[in-house]
Amino acid sequence: MWWIALVVGGFIAVAIILIVLSNIKHDRGDYRDGGGKQVGGDNRSTFFMAANDRAGVLGEQTANYYLRPLLRSDEYLLANLLVPLRSGYNAEIDAVIISRKGIFCIETKNWVGHIYGNDDSDFWIQHYDDPNMEDRNHKNPIRQNQSHCRILERKLRNRFKINNIVIFVNVEDYECDDTEYAFSLDAFRRYYRNLDDDYIDERLLGAIYETLLPFVASQEQINKHKKEMENRYH
Repeated sequence: MWWIALVVGGFIAVAIILIVLSNIKHDRGDYRDGGGKQVGGDNRSTFFMAANDRAGVLGEQTANYYLRPLLRSDEYLLANLLVPLRSGYNAEIDAVIISRKGIFCIETKNWVGHIYGNDDSDFWIQHYDDPNMEDRNHKNPIRQNQSHCRILERKLRNRFKINNIVIFVNVEDYECDDTEYAFSLDAFRRYYRNLDDDYIDERLLGAIYETLLPFVASQEQINKHKKEMENRYH
């Protein structure tokens, strides 16, 4: 009877492998072609960066890796944009999705610990498990990103509503009451997949892409912008 147990065990092992492969395929891409076109976001973290800057770059890379496969081949993910302002400075935007489901302005946060806040809070609180680390207050990222959304809407002549999205890439948990805009990475993917595919006509995707493409910045431009911001506020 030992051979029966062996056969049953073999069937179970094959079934487990097929389930795992199915999940991996689903995570890598919702579409057979593996996702949309990404432009920008090739910045690399180095040991010479400040810890916060390095964490930010890693968070953006992680988000882009999981966001692009949500898109079809004729849809776009633009990463690391610098959009000029009337003041002479630039607004730095982590990523923009252009798809049939809409246009999404994405602010990526690679915060660790536990996050507390809501849409109307002036500040959100970051709490650490380590008792030696004090809580930190951050300006409300939803409010900050809403200004980015308005900037993009003006660049597109107010023809489209820009969706305000804040994604926490690597956080233990967040308790953001009364918010429609903050997501973990997995929560955003579930939210996005359930949206209708008919908000933007597919014939307009290329035109929107061409309008926003010039704002995609190089690594050197991003570094220069960060330096200017440091000098401005110090």
